[in-house]
Amino acid sequence: MIGSYPNLTELELADRPLLEPLFRELRDGLSELSFAGIYCFRTSHAYRIGRVAEGTYLLAGSDKGSPFFICPFGLPRPDLLAELFSRFSAMKLVTETQAAQLRQAGYEVSEDRDNFDYIYRREDLAALRGRALQRKRNLVHAFEKRHAYEAYALTPDRVGDALVVLEAWRGQARDQADYAPAREALEHASEFGLHGRLYYVEDKPAGYTLGEEARAGTMFVVHYEKAVPDMKGLYQVINMDFVRSLPPAVTLINREQDLGDAGLRQAKITYRPCDFVKKYRARL
Repeated sequence: MIGSYPNLTELELADRPLLEPLFRELRDGLSELSFAGIYCFRTSHAYRIGRVAEGTYLLAGSDKGSPFFICPFGLPRPDLLAELFSRFSAMKLVTETQAAQLRQAGYEVSEDRDNFDYIYRREDLAALRGRALQRKRNLVHAFEKRHAYEAYALTPDRVGDALVVLEAWRGQARDQADYAPAREALEHASEFGLHGRLYYVEDKPAGYTLGEEARAGTMFVVHYEKAVPDMKGLYQVINMDFVRSLPPAVTLINREQDLGDAGLRQAKITYRPCDFVKKYRARL
């Protein structure tokens, strides 16, 4: 049961029926702000939650010993907001609307560029037209010439095969920070309303993608995309094929942030994003 601030409690699966509808109502499209996104990373960020008003909750967490808070469903009353800023080092996942409100209230607000979400037009990723995306097209065509592959919806009966892919990915991944969240997301995919696609190459599980809709179904957030090692072009095939499988209402693809990793930033930029979901940090 969620406590009332300042009595913060651990996030539990039992909180999902209460919080899920509130997250679904959000329109900013921040990739982290869904029940699945918060719950699967609750250990990584030491998340705790508390009620600040009827229907309004705050999250508190810590990054490398630095405490922060998040107000996903709106800012609390001014006196409580001031108390939070005195208690925590910063406010994270500040939306553009909140950033304007906080500046007006006298708080220091700065862009959190490493956590900007990359946004792409669904049609661009589905077709890979133009000179800028020619190398991606070439990788897809070369893969299709070398390999026979099949793709299926990532239904509960195929989660086991997706876990096989995840373990193969883990065996060679340089950064495994999202391994535990990725595994938990697969295990609770149906419960969390996550959707994805599973890829078999030469009849063996080879890759998968998993995410969820946002902005009233007009955006799809790709939370996880994993593949077995040493299969050049497979990630490009997964990226292209998956967006083609989405319902027509989805026009934008959110491929999350680069976390300041130079290589990941370059890879995301080469797909030519059309926009970003900007995020901010605020301090006293």
